[in-house]
Amino acid sequence: MGKETEQLWVCRGQPPSLFRRLQFDSYTNLRIFLDRLADLSKEAEYYPDISFGSDYANVTVYASNDKVLSEEDKAFAQRVNELIDPV
Repeated sequence: MGKETEQLWVCRGQPPSLFRRLQFDSYTNLRIFLDRLADLSKEAEYYPDISFGSDYANVTVYASNDKVLSEEDKAFAQRVNELIDPV
């Protein structure tokens, strides 16, 4: 995970996880993001915890082995970042 990505996510310790709150300017844009995240999760078979309101989404990626965040966990977080403004 690059330095820029690390700044976007909050690293938590118990249990080990990465957390990010994403703010959107409209419910429509939030729905687009959630649909993209659902597709990514299905493709990667990796399911983060998600909560959302009318203009935000909270995404938590827990350590897949419950002990330490792996490169796979960090790579998934990076892929979530790419959903916000796809190239």
